[in-house]
Amino acid sequence: MPFRTEEDIVVPAVTTEQMREVDRIAVEEFGLGILQMMENAGRNLAENVMEMLGKAKGEVTILAGSGGNGGGGLCCARHLHNRGFTVWVVLSKEAAALTGAVRNQLQILQTVGLRPVASSQVEEAIRRAQLVVDVAALV
Repeated sequence: MPFRTEEDIVVPAVTTEQMREVDRIAVEEFGLGILQMMENAGRNLAENVMEMLGKAKGEVTILAGSGGNGGGGLCCARHLHNRGFTVWVVLSKEAAALTGAVRNQLQILQTVGLRPVASSQVEEAIRRAQLVVDVAALV
């Protein structure tokens, strides 16, 4: 089923395998770095969140997986935090289990003072949020 924007523009959907191929081409053929791609995705996601919430500086919960989308989610959390939002980060795996670029994004996030919520706080973080961003589904 195609996704349609509010302007009724059809946005093509891709499978996980197709997205991996898009990422591979971006890195190998266009020379983009995975951290650069995560940064762009996270910044754009943060802009979408801010647009959805309007002027309100509400609470946002980010559900972040251990793959590239999760890394973009962590980057989004940092951008929102830097703009005055209260941000809760929920990881799909223990922080110590993260590797590569996602681990790097978590370290950057922790440097600005944001830490993932404890498993005992997940329900509260979701309940308090005006908006929940789920980038945990794909690993």
